Amino acid sequence: MHPGIQSWKNLVIYAFNAFSIPLLSKTLFAPWENDTADKDSKLSFIEKFIFSLFSRVLGFVTRVLCIVVGLIFTFIIILTFPIFLLLPIKISLEFLETLPSFGISLSYGETFSLNAHSKEVYTPSGLKLFGKEKVLRMIDRGLSKDKGRNILLVGETGVGKSVVISKLGQLGQSGLSSYGIRNHRVVELNVEGIAINDFEKALAEAEGAGNVIIVIENIHLYTSVFEKLMKYLNSVHLGVIVTTDFSNYDQVLKGHPEFLSKFEKVDVEPTNIEDTLSILKNNIYVNNISISTKENVLEEIVNLSDRFIGNQPQPLKSLLILDELHSLHKKIGIEDVHQVISDKTNMPIGALGVDEKKVLIGLESKMKAKIIGQDEAVKDVSESLRRLRTGIADPSKPAGSFLFLGPTGVGKTYTAKILAESYFGHKNAMIRFDMSEFSLPTSVNTFIERLASVIEENPLSLVFFDELEKSNMAIHHLLLQVLDEGRLTRGTGRVVSFKDSIIIATSNAGSKDIISNQSIEKKVLINNIINAGIFTPEFLNRFSSVILFKPLGQNDVRKVTELMLKEFKDRLFEDKKITLVITDALIEKIAAAGFDQDFGARPIKRAIEEQVENKVADYIIGGGSEGEIKIM
Repeated sequence: MHPGIQSWKNLVIYAFNAFSIPLLSKTLFAPWENDTADKDSKLSFIEKFIFSLFSRVLGFVTRVLCIVVGLIFTFIIILTFPIFLLLPIKISLEFLETLPSFGISLSYGETFSLNAHSKEVYTPSGLKLFGKEKVLRMIDRGLSKDKGRNILLVGETGVGKSVVISKLGQLGQSGLSSYGIRNHRVVELNVEGIAINDFEKALAEAEGAGNVIIVIENIHLYTSVFEKLMKYLNSVHLGVIVTTDFSNYDQVLKGHPEFLSKFEKVDVEPTNIEDTLSILKNNIYVNNISISTKENVLEEIVNLSDRFIGNQPQPLKSLLILDELHSLHKKIGIEDVHQVISDKTNMPIGALGVDEKKVLIGLESKMKAKIIGQDEAVKDVSESLRRLRTGIADPSKPAGSFLFLGPTGVGKTYTAKILAESYFGHKNAMIRFDMSEFSLPTSVNTFIERLASVIEENPLSLVFFDELEKSNMAIHHLLLQVLDEGRLTRGTGRVVSFKDSIIIATSNAGSKDIISNQSIEKKVLINNIINAGIFTPEFLNRFSSVILFKPLGQNDVRKVTELMLKEFKDRLFEDKKITLVITDALIEKIAAAGFDQDFGARPIKRAIEEQVENKVADYIIGGGSEGEIKIM
């Protein structure tokens, strides 16, 4: 069709509805009907006469005037046909839907109590909705029912539930929108602290008005009003929209099945990257944000927030980053985006800086200086971290996943701590799970929620599962998804990504085989573990690498002793300004006392406590202060 003719048709439709001609014609005698229906009125004759004068006569005249003006306006638009025929003027129906209609309020009853406890919902001028077309279609169908016009919007905070409702407020003011929404007031009822009588009165007024859609945000907080609300949920003349999140839908609303059955459930999902980018651009325009950006800055905001901020959904997290950048009051570049997201997530973002390059290049040698006898483990975890930070790791899996097998005291946990210290800055940077806490079937859900929560807060992290074999077998099956697909699905359906995480699990499985035969091949040991039913082959194959930690020999124990004594020496000088003199004789003495093939390096710490730390404590108690101390 000729674009001008289509625009003309759109404008004629708008003109006919702009002054609510169909609606006012239908309710032209509403003042008489409303007044006659009020049989219990206690007004005097004079009061009734005055009331009738205004409500009947003036109301009727005002309605007629609106209809007449609307017809004239429509006739004028019809006469413009030749102009539109000659000129390719484009006026979309979507644009005309954003323009309000006049005279709607004359068609329905007053809502004094509702007005006192609610606010009108509307869309700020120019604000557009992106990625919510399906949600709007489902809401439209639900509100267009003959009765039971009730919608439950379910989505996390920040996915856009309120923006959808604001869009409904705009469409309700239009005479062109769909049947269940057009010519409706969308009002948010403030339930917090409202008296139950006022709550009921507000709902009764809304139903009586006939053109109201009630909105109650976070309905899970107000279970006390469920019963009072129930009798209005089959109304022909009232629409009800309530909101909640997935967690409270499961934990609260499912406990009220009769109430829940009255609603059409509509899930509101986070926006994708394309829609989030459109939202940022629209937000800049609507709010007149004076942010001067270089090319691809908005794309960088969306991509990096999507990757590194896991505890908030889109578009909220991108909008929050945009707001922080706007507060800088400067021309924004890629490096500013990297800095803001890095500050928010406590992780390095963007191009490798000189300092970080030095750390990554020297990571392996730095770890080997502190980890004795476990070169294979050091090499593998160092390489995985370099792959992660250079952006070449497989995005569908964790950056690295390792199973450390070996007897107690050989450095499995210590290796993970040193990795955390060497790259993240301190040993406590790793997220540690004692898997013996999750041995019962009832602990599986607790594990899922705890793991998902910490990864959402710290997407770039080192996750450490200590003594994995002690956890319930159901957790092994659960971790298959994490190791193979790099994601974990929470009970609410929300997906958590592990693509920026390094996973290290330890196990004492096969320790006896390793101790009795230190030259045992890895393949043989793994077969023994599988045959013992400790781990399945499918589970073991999901790890990037299974690493054997062999028992420490006497020479390894001497090196470990020297390292641990030096750590104590540094700590002692920093705290007390006392210098411990480390001699070869002291190292040999501690190493001999601490050597135990069954318990690895752990007896060394006990030997240092008994033979060194206790003597230093006696020295301090005896009045010793700054200076050297030599222990024989």
